[in-house]
Amino acid sequence: MMKTIQAKEVVPPVPKPRLDAITVCYNFGCKTRSTVNLSEQEWLEVANWFNPPAKTPKEELRQIKHAIGWMEVLIGRYTPTHKDLAFSLPRVENYRDLFPGQQDCIDESTNTTTYLLLFEKQGLLQHFEVIERAYRQAIFDQHWAAQVREKSTGSRFVVDSWFQPNGYLPVIQASEEWEDIPFMSAVIDSSTRQ
Repeated sequence: MMKTIQAKEVVPPVPKPRLDAITVCYNFGCKTRSTVNLSEQEWLEVANWFNPPAKTPKEELRQIKHAIGWMEVLIGRYTPTHKDLAFSLPRVENYRDLFPGQQDCIDESTNTTTYLLLFEKQGLLQHFEVIERAYRQAIFDQHWAAQVREKSTGSRFVVDSWFQPNGYLPVIQASEEWEDIPFMSAVIDSSTRQ
């Protein structure tokens, strides 16, 4: 079973998304926020990932995966997030100067949820609805990811872009599998385990 913590208690809330003012977080824990306004052409590039509309939930998850990756590319044109590397980098002195635009799982889950809410608001999602961010914790680590729920079955899926550099396709997997992590570390990619 998923352990859900109210985002307002632990991580910053996801702002209400607008196409003309997309709030983007970076520099660990949403320390830095920028507002991006995509052009109509750029938004059409994203929306085209959902064309034609998905006939099945599986097909729509594939569309979501590609659209999130492309949103990261577009947003990276206007913010230093185009430099984001996979995972969180160790916090060394002057890390913001050394790694501008780097994102931790709080930043990534906030941004991905924002993008998913935009997709939902624009009517691009047929089979899924955006729900609260997923949370998992082990002894030494904790981890956040965006999450969607299949409308017909209630099945939940995480959309986790933290494991990849900016613009790469995120991990999408059943929330129950994502939750099933080793005892010690919450920050591993459980989508590749056998």
